[in-house]
Amino acid sequence: MKPWGLGNVVGPLFVSVGLWIFQCVARAEPTPIREELFNTIEQVELKWSSSPLKSWDEVKLQFGHQTSYSVYQACNSAYKTTQKILWTTWIPRRDARHLFIDLLFAQEVESPSSLSPLNVHLVQSDTPVPNFKSREYSTQILELRVALPFQDDETIKDIQQKISQRQGLNLGRVSRVGFHLGFSYSGPCLFLGSVQVYFMKCPGFVEARVNFAAVVGESGLVTGACIQGSVEISPPQRHCQADGQWGALQGHCICAVGRQQSGESCEACTAGRYKPENGSAECLPCPPNSIAVRAAAEECSCLDGYFRVASDPADVGCTKPPSAPTNLRVCHLNGTTLELCWGPPADQGGRVEVWYSVECWEREGQSQGHWEACGGAVRLPPHSQRLRDTAVNITGVQLHHDYRLTVQAMNAVSVKSQLQGATKSITIDRWKADVTHTPGPQPLEDQSLPPWLLWAVIPTSLMLTALISSAACLIRHRYKLHRDQDQVLKLMPIHTGTTYRREEQNHQGPHQSNIQLQDEQTEQILRGLREVLVERSTLVLGKELGTGEFGSVYEGLFYPEQGPEIKVAVKTTKAGIYSKEDLESFLKEAELMKNFKHTNVVRLLGVALEQQDDSPVPMPMVILPFMKHGDLRRFLIATRYGDIPMFVPYQSLLRFMIDIAAGMEYLSYYGFLHRDLAARNCMLGDDLRVCVADFGLSKKICSSTYYRQKEAIRMPIKWMAIESIADNIFTTKSDVWSFGVTMWEIVTRGKMPYAAVHNHELLDLLESGRRLKPPDCDPKLYNVMLSCWRRDTTQRPCFTQLGEELRVMLSELSPLEASEEAHYINMGLQVAEQGHADEKNPECEEELATGNVYLPAPGACGPSVEDEEGYLMYMPEKN
Repeated sequence: MKPWGLGNVVGPLFVSVGLWIFQCVARAEPTPIREELFNTIEQVELKWSSSPLKSWDEVKLQFGHQTSYSVYQACNSAYKTTQKILWTTWIPRRDARHLFIDLLFAQEVESPSSLSPLNVHLVQSDTPVPNFKSREYSTQILELRVALPFQDDETIKDIQQKISQRQGLNLGRVSRVGFHLGFSYSGPCLFLGSVQVYFMKCPGFVEARVNFAAVVGESGLVTGACIQGSVEISPPQRHCQADGQWGALQGHCICAVGRQQSGESCEACTAGRYKPENGSAECLPCPPNSIAVRAAAEECSCLDGYFRVASDPADVGCTKPPSAPTNLRVCHLNGTTLELCWGPPADQGGRVEVWYSVECWEREGQSQGHWEACGGAVRLPPHSQRLRDTAVNITGVQLHHDYRLTVQAMNAVSVKSQLQGATKSITIDRWKADVTHTPGPQPLEDQSLPPWLLWAVIPTSLMLTALISSAACLIRHRYKLHRDQDQVLKLMPIHTGTTYRREEQNHQGPHQSNIQLQDEQTEQILRGLREVLVERSTLVLGKELGTGEFGSVYEGLFYPEQGPEIKVAVKTTKAGIYSKEDLESFLKEAELMKNFKHTNVVRLLGVALEQQDDSPVPMPMVILPFMKHGDLRRFLIATRYGDIPMFVPYQSLLRFMIDIAAGMEYLSYYGFLHRDLAARNCMLGDDLRVCVADFGLSKKICSSTYYRQKEAIRMPIKWMAIESIADNIFTTKSDVWSFGVTMWEIVTRGKMPYAAVHNHELLDLLESGRRLKPPDCDPKLYNVMLSCWRRDTTQRPCFTQLGEELRVMLSELSPLEASEEAHYINMGLQVAEQGHADEKNPECEEELATGNVYLPAPGACGPSVEDEEGYLMYMPEKN
């Protein structure tokens, strides 16, 4: 084949060649960006160097295109079998990190039926290379051959039909300022058509409320930015690959307070709506008696005359002070004692609580002098400023004094309102009552009664008077008991014991003078709890709710310094505390909880300390919100074993899991390991919201990402991750494992995991790859559980991802009518409150197996005893 020049071309040549073919695939990311560095079609002249000289000729051809451009041919018969080398000029790489090339070429057939390859070379350099030696082009990158070679007697038009097009050929990474490309060939004839060198860029786009800017391919891990109106939960990152494709999203951004999700943006709540927390929830309309006048409100402001207190949730309407008490009167007057009675306010201001303040003013009778506060012998009850009853006894009133008694009705917002109008007053002109006599029969002069009649009448009168008084008291007591029957609480006597609340000045109060806690660690824990320590006198204990391994829980009433009384649950030690070490161990749970503030995490209301006669250190009492429906496991079991049929909808079970995932996401974000996550340690509130609770085994990790257990303690073996059982290692991902078991508990309505497996057998079972069997649920939900039980901790999802997957599953279900769900749930709650349904559960008999032996680590063993909750005395490996 002889060389071809431009003069040999006759007429336009049309070649059907596809330059780029993309398959249409739906995906979130836009198409990668192609950035060209060099294209021979756009060059007027190439002027590349060849070796041997003139072994490559630059000609103008319409080689696969409608216009002529420079094409190199290696068809000189003088160099038919010689290695022919062609080098491009120096090409700056600009921002490129990884190079790709598109080629058009055609080559002549060789005998016997073999083809010499077209070799492509790459030489990187910071400056142009003037001359190439053999060692400088030894870096061969590609070896190419055509599928259909042309014959030596074919015309250019025929050759055009046999062009080989290669696209997206990988030239590899580049790091120097520029580079040369080389082409070598030793066959009879070859046409090198268009040469296009380029690199790829990952395009900029927004997804999941994260904005990623365009970056050069192979940039590695790229950090995005949360869009306006969103906040970062964990750093959003993606890998930008060499071909311009983005990897999977890591990290998370959610819409901030006052903004709701709308597609990929976070739009501000409109006026009249609000959103109090970060997350995917929608904006809510303002509750009653409140308004949001600006956009993006995180709470609604109260209307004039209405107020909130700090303990009021954001979704509760604003309230106002009550109206004045009604029907104020003196209902009993006897000598120097009077009983003042009144009725509750006609308008309680929208609040449930109401209390009363009683004030007494006096002046001497007939003096018409100024009223002065009652003093001297007049005595009001000690707590006359926060009365709950609608009656009060006042003693020591003087016979010849006037009295003005005032009763003010108040609630939690009365102090904020600074209004004094909710009062009712009554004035008693005591001296007038004293000199006024009731008319009656006068004794007859010189008449006398027989002595025997006096001895009969007097005792009879006294007895009758006593019977009438007793009957009146009994009737009054029964009436009051009937009136207050919804609020009756059997309370234990108030113990005013020693308090350890520490003031800002850190000085001892009058109750602390006889207590010496010199241990530095104990003092440090108490200092850390300073803001949550409360007076023991503000707490009244009621009936015992339950007893655990380490202590008891009581029902109680808590009277905070501000706001109404609160029904609470109080955790105490079972048998008292007899050392500072026990005190520290008990208080550490409270120290962890003091800063928790999340709707799905049980919050700490306060800590009280009480001196015990038989203990050298005070007994701590941890005050928690009262959860009427108890723990989640007891409720779930009640839905399986009850006196009435019931059913908890599948949607409700998913909501339970979503609540727990949200609480654990919050805890893990702030570096807390729970280590005892299970359905029994999740509490069910009145609004059917689940809160993560019981932080007795929890740990705070700061400088490390894991915690190694070194002391012998009881641990929940059947909820523990495989690495925790084998190596005593605990991480956030071991809590994820426990969450998977908890999900299994919820779907099975409280069944015991691994019911037929002894604790000492569990590690071998897990190491063999076996896991809990699929419960009766959506297979997608079981796959989520399996992802929590992966052997490799890095392959387990985080709580953020788990929450999102569960919310997607819930959104795919048909919405459940609120009335229908309430019917099912309330039936379950009625049974749950009747007692411990799991005591009748035959599965629990399997849980009471004893005598099992567990090997905590290779080479370590020791007898241990299981309990009904799957706990085992945990014996770490000794170093």
